[in-house]
Amino acid sequence: MACTLQHELLDAYLDQELGIERALEVESHLASCRQCASEVESWKEIRAPLQSSVLYYRAPAQLEDKIRKMVSPSHAPETPEKFPWFQRWIWAGGGAVFAAAALLIAFAITRPATISPNEALVDNHVRSLMPGHLMDVISTDQHTVKPWFDGKLEFAPPVQDFAAAGYPLVGGRLDYVDGHQAAALVYHRALHVINLYIWPTENTASSSPTAQTIRGYNVVSWRKNGFEFRAVSDLNTAELRDFAHLVAP
Repeated sequence: MACTLQHELLDAYLDQELGIERALEVESHLASCRQCASEVESWKEIRAPLQSSVLYYRAPAQLEDKIRKMVSPSHAPETPEKFPWFQRWIWAGGGAVFAAAALLIAFAITRPATISPNEALVDNHVRSLMPGHLMDVISTDQHTVKPWFDGKLEFAPPVQDFAAAGYPLVGGRLDYVDGHQAAALVYHRALHVINLYIWPTENTASSSPTAQTIRGYNVVSWRKNGFEFRAVSDLNTAELRDFAHLVAP
């Protein structure tokens, strides 16, 4: 079947110019269209080297030396002793600096010293919804997503597809949670995105799913078979719990 996606959407997706809902539509399309997914991966491979620090060229030491001497105080032109307008600018700038400092101090006093692991996961979830951040591997096939993690993690995350129950797998990515590596599996429920974070734990005792709401996002946490699981989404708590029971029946 011919692809009906507007090519301009792929360009905007790659440039991270799409809103969350539109980006989700594109990523859902990429999960089912090999042609577009291949094109996106090709462009990512081209862009990666262009953003590499290898292309950075440092100026020779002699040139840097010459420029520094040109702008040193001994080469600067003499200035009159009095600049009333300059003094006014200094006073105005000083007031702005004082105001900014006061705001920073107030922010430092009122902000919490630390945030909980689940709050950090919610921040991670929101950040992942930015265009181009959600998935490293795009596929609805668990037999494609699971081996993609091989060699990239020190553990093999359990990967399953729940499309028959209304929670299709659409991809995954590498992530970093609470000071350690984690696998992030991405599922959809209608237009809702579910990030399922998985990492190994020394505590082998299983636990039942528990729910917490943070800034409008729901986090369901549980432990099973030596793994910690965290499902994060703006999906309602009941459906997110149902998803958790599918993952850990």
